[in-house]
Amino acid sequence: MSSAYKTSAVENTSKYGPFTKMVDVYGLKILGLGNVGGQPQVSTEFLNKTAETFKLLLDPNAAGINKKSREKALKGLTSYNVIQRVGVGEYHEYSPILDSGKISGWDEVNDKHHQTDFIWHLRSNGGTYTPSGTRQITENLEHALHTITQFALPAAFPKEMNISSKNGKASGISGDLYKALREAIANGVYDDSDYSHIDDGSDDYAQAVLREYLFCLTYAEWGFTKKYVEGKSLAPEWSDAHLTPAAIKRDNPIGHRIFEDYLSKVISKPSEARLQSIFKDGDRGVSGYQSSSGSSGGSTTNTGSSANSSSDVISGQGRKKLNGKAGATDFIFETREAFSKKNADQVLGFKGSESDRILIDPIISNSLTANSKLSFASTKSKKGLKQLALKDYDLIYFEKKGQLFLNGNGTGKGYGDSDEGGLLAILKGKPSLKATDIAFVD
Repeated sequence: MSSAYKTSAVENTSKYGPFTKMVDVYGLKILGLGNVGGQPQVSTEFLNKTAETFKLLLDPNAAGINKKSREKALKGLTSYNVIQRVGVGEYHEYSPILDSGKISGWDEVNDKHHQTDFIWHLRSNGGTYTPSGTRQITENLEHALHTITQFALPAAFPKEMNISSKNGKASGISGDLYKALREAIANGVYDDSDYSHIDDGSDDYAQAVLREYLFCLTYAEWGFTKKYVEGKSLAPEWSDAHLTPAAIKRDNPIGHRIFEDYLSKVISKPSEARLQSIFKDGDRGVSGYQSSSGSSGGSTTNTGSSANSSSDVISGQGRKKLNGKAGATDFIFETREAFSKKNADQVLGFKGSESDRILIDPIISNSLTANSKLSFASTKSKKGLKQLALKDYDLIYFEKKGQLFLNGNGTGKGYGDSDEGGLLAILKGKPSLKATDIAFVD
């Protein structure tokens, strides 16, 4: 894989003023605010979720991506020295306000880098992390798309996706993108009136409107508006009559062509299953983020799951090597997929003596229910394995090979069909595994 796709683990840093954590994804530096303005610092896990969002949007293996255009886009992120800022709650909740001149290092960081807006780790009015998963999905995707469309797309397609003006005014922007925006407004597809209060005729104003237009266009083309926008609508900004590619092609044909010919060649549509796994209601999802070195980047807080706040959290996603760290590690299995040797994750370094755990989300199989208790048995022999498969155990561990099976059909022969049960994971080194080492994700 190209060196352009290097990623780092989350690290603590003193290089970015009030931003005390940083993770690098494909040259984009994602910065998390520390304890400033009366707000808690951005958690490592939420920074991991944000990093994973960008990885999904810039997936090097996604279908339909033009590799040369994508790499040009990624160079734009580095050449423009782009950062993605991440905070907790909302901008107005910080006191003193972030751009008040009273937050040490704020101006220096923002002056030295290019950026659009924040991604916020959303909270309720009571200060708890209890947003709907769909709300947090849209929060992350919308503002990640703003960053990519502002800096990466013009680097890949400088003429077609141009956002720069020759005279510093909106009227000085040329190219297909601006034409698509004007067409969408003229034909009642997009309404820019919400931004009239910042309309000073400048190219900065035009760029803000273009970012919002491209987000609305992308969400409609992907079919995400009704799935991940609370209220299932972006109206009046984006017409409810234009939420399908066919409707967009009819009334905003330049926009539809831009999406197909340029945007979709650089930006990959995220897996809905992965999004819903990462961003569950009540902040219960787990990022599953892995750096190119295999590290997830440390401990997690505010997940709302049964994961220990002092534990490393590693999410299984199918045929992955999950490397445990020194101290407690929670290995979480939360993605529905066919159970087989091909899909089984490899768990390395599991040690029950260090409080490592296997956590199971009931969503992985229709044979599991969250309000029940997981039943577990282990055996060292093939004969014992066959006998246990005929009993009503949820999980069976074959110690001889370190294989953990999900028994999806109760007392039936085998483990059920591939969607119900089968080989879940292989624990390398064949470590000891006890019932107390396994639990449901709450």
